[in-house]
Amino acid sequence: MRALWILALLLVGSTGISWAEVPAAPVQERPPEFRMAMDVALTSLASAEALKQVFRDPRPSGYGYGFPSGHTSVAFALARVATEYHPKEKLLWYTLAAGVGYSRVRADAHDWDDVMAGAALGGWIGDRTVGNGGMVLKHWEW
Repeated sequence: MRALWILALLLVGSTGISWAEVPAAPVQERPPEFRMAMDVALTSLASAEALKQVFRDPRPSGYGYGFPSGHTSVAFALARVATEYHPKEKLLWYTLAAGVGYSRVRADAHDWDDVMAGAALGGWIGDRTVGNGGMVLKHWEW
């Protein structure tokens, strides 16, 4: 059953983590980079933590719940925002995000399916947030 959820998250999140060139919005229409980064970080972390309570899948270490990986979700969401503002460094951003996921498996904090689901979730949230000009912090004045 969990494999079906992973597949669904990967399919939905694939638009956010695709390697196709992402057209940047005109500079005057984009919200500040810091606001977008904070928005995706908060949204990704809250979403991952909520899903952990739904799935209740134990971590490999046995401490707490691991599905999906919150660290990986935030890393891929931030990679999407960084790509929007700095598209020439796209490979760097996604390599760093993948490194975060790898480190979570290496530290025995997550399984690979936790990390893949976190990457898909973060990519989707990053893509939706960039496309909408924000999710959580969109209507706040800065």
